Amino acid sequence: MVLIKGGDSVNNIVIEICVGTSCYLLGAQDLIRAVEELPCEQRSHIELRGVTCLKTCGKGPNVRIDGVVVAGMTPERLLTIIQDKLG
Repeated sequence: MVLIKGGDSVNNIVIEICVGTSCYLLGAQDLIRAVEELPCEQRSHIELRGVTCLKTCGKGPNVRIDGVVVAGMTPERLLTIIQDKLG
C-alpha cells in the first residue's frame, strides 16, 4: 500500500485504488487523477491510497472505498460516490 495523498481527519473517506498491472492498464491512473483534481475543500476529506491487488483483476480498474471493493470503476462513477459520501 502506498499513501498517495491524505488529510488528517479520522472521518476521511478512504479510497484505495489498485495500481497493479491489469488495473493500471484499464485506467487506474484516470481514477487517481479524478480524485486529485477535486476542489481542495473536498479533497481534504479523502485519504487516497495505491494498493497492489484487490483480487478482481479481470474486472478492473478496481477500488476499495471505506472497505468495500468496487470493480470496473470509472472516474465519473467514483466522483458520484465521493459526492454522495461527502453529502
